[in-house]
Amino acid sequence: MGDHNSQQLTAREMVRAHAYPVLAAISSLSLVCIAVLQIPSAVKHHRYNLCIDEQVSLRHARKLAGQDGPGKLIYLKAVQHCEGR
Repeated sequence: MGDHNSQQLTAREMVRAHAYPVLAAISSLSLVCIAVLQIPSAVKHHRYNLCIDEQVSLRHARKLAGQDGPGKLIYLKAVQHCEGR
């Protein structure tokens, strides 16, 4: 190590000198892995939300009798369709 002027370090000093960079690297890799593993779930939920929005707008365009806006029935039918039931 450059800041020790070529003196011999004890085992404890070596651990202290290298523990922080090693732990920082491990935590950085861990955060990157967690972020990468979240991508498929985020894509799935994004597509589900797009499906719900599209179904609500399609069902609202039909102008069901007795319903002024996209209400609970339209939303439940949209959820049913997007979940494949």
